Amino acid sequence: MIEVRRATVDDAEALGVIGPAAYAAAYHYLWSDCVALAQQLDTFSSSAFLRLLQRADSRLWVAEVDGVVVGFLTMIVDSSNPVTHEDGGAEISRIYLLPGSQKRGLGLRLLNAAMAHANELGLTHVWLDVMASATNARSAYLKWGFKEIGEKDFSRKVKAEHSQMVVLRNGLCSRPS
Repeated sequence: MIEVRRATVDDAEALGVIGPAAYAAAYHYLWSDCVALAQQLDTFSSSAFLRLLQRADSRLWVAEVDGVVVGFLTMIVDSSNPVTHEDGGAEISRIYLLPGSQKRGLGLRLLNAAMAHANELGLTHVWLDVMASATNARSAYLKWGFKEIGEKDFSRKVKAEHSQMVVLRNGLCSRPS
């Protein structure tokens, strides 16, 4: 059984396991510096999720399969994107699924929950950034109605050929299907 629901502080421990595992599985190739990778993985710790859950501007959803959390989405409301600086938006700051849970519609379900909430809040759009090298993720976002609006550099030191990110935007009037 698949369920998407808002995360609570009780989910922080599971998120602190899933976050680093999902990130490392997806983006291990970016890193040659083990210390920098460890610092990045720490941003997915249980305590980092607890802090995020306590922020007034953050929203988190989890995806469960048979009662076990296998993925999550984080959103920061009232966040202007780094390309157009447009107000009235929300940043989808992270969306990650454990290996083996992709291709089940979980990412889209998480995104739909976040977009519905952003719409309820009266926001005009959601935006996200993704590594330019993450072709599968980029393809999914384009399929789900996002449009590429620009580029930016990743904020941490990764391999030079992988530092570019693409910024995408999706207006709330066009929900992904």
